[in-house]
Amino acid sequence: MEFIEKINQLKERCTTMKDCLQTEEATKNALIMPLINILGYDVFNPTEVVPEYIADVGVKKGEKVDYAILKDNKPIILIECKKVDNKSLDIKKHATQLIRYFSVTDAKFIILTNGIVYKFFSDIETAGKLDNEPFFIFNLLDFKENQIETLQEFCKENFDIEKAFSNAGDLKYIKQFEEVIANEYRQPSDDFIRYLINKSGVCEGRITDRIIEKHKTTTIEAFNLFMSKVMKTSLDFNLNSKQDVKEIKNQVITTLEELEGYAIVKSLLNGIIDTKRITYKDNASYFNIILDGSIRKTICRLYFNRSQKYIAFIKDKKEEKIAIETVDDLFNFANDIKNKINQILTNHQS
Repeated sequence: MEFIEKINQLKERCTTMKDCLQTEEATKNALIMPLINILGYDVFNPTEVVPEYIADVGVKKGEKVDYAILKDNKPIILIECKKVDNKSLDIKKHATQLIRYFSVTDAKFIILTNGIVYKFFSDIETAGKLDNEPFFIFNLLDFKENQIETLQEFCKENFDIEKAFSNAGDLKYIKQFEEVIANEYRQPSDDFIRYLINKSGVCEGRITDRIIEKHKTTTIEAFNLFMSKVMKTSLDFNLNSKQDVKEIKNQVITTLEELEGYAIVKSLLNGIIDTKRITYKDNASYFNIILDGSIRKTICRLYFNRSQKYIAFIKDKKEEKIAIETVDDLFNFANDIKNKINQILTNHQS
């Protein structure tokens, strides 16, 4: 059974049982231990998983962690469990305990969970000091496909502590950058507006508060125009001068959704590669997004001509299809798309 299928089964179990779990032990047995098992660790093998792991700290002896996952007899992941109804999982409440655990073991990762939400922590900001914010949050009842891939990195067969730590840093910084971009999009700051004015050269001389205030509306409208172009009209032809759908002689029909998907992929690769090199070739069964007009340089395939949508990548000459709900879900595959273009460029270097 595939990893995603096991997670979905646990999700169904959680939906059915969560209201019946009245204690922390019940939460552990019903939800947390099964997830540890899905990650490939034998919860009944003390060389892999140790319940009530003792982490002595100075004068505090007998401090216990709910679970320690071991490798070569050393803890690599510590798991602190709370009751399923502990919805906040407030790091401030548990910070002292978690910091003590982290400082006296070899573990590089700590998971704080109530069996539904799993918060992953490490020391990305300062070596040896547990971060205040998680770098990854997995919600068993509300997750996306790309989060499954991140969770899968912690499986026994895949786990590489250096790679996982590097990816954790990427996740943390991407999230922080995304929040900054989102905030600037909603309410542009004076510094951001000043940057745009300087970069665009629309104003000569000193940029005063009055000029910044004047261009706040301009900035918001520019953001909206840019997003509209990315989603609707950043294509190789003008949709206003052609039909919204294009019928080819072999009855292949290019839909607006496929073109929106194409625009999203191009926007994700903007700044990484000249987007004029990115084109597409539509087929009866899928929409192929390619580089340099070559199907040997396929970036991804979109299956949008059916009730269930998919994005697909070619890996080792085999197609890997992933289900999505809406066209906007393509944004969740930004890393996959960027990694694919880098792979293509590496493989076709002259």
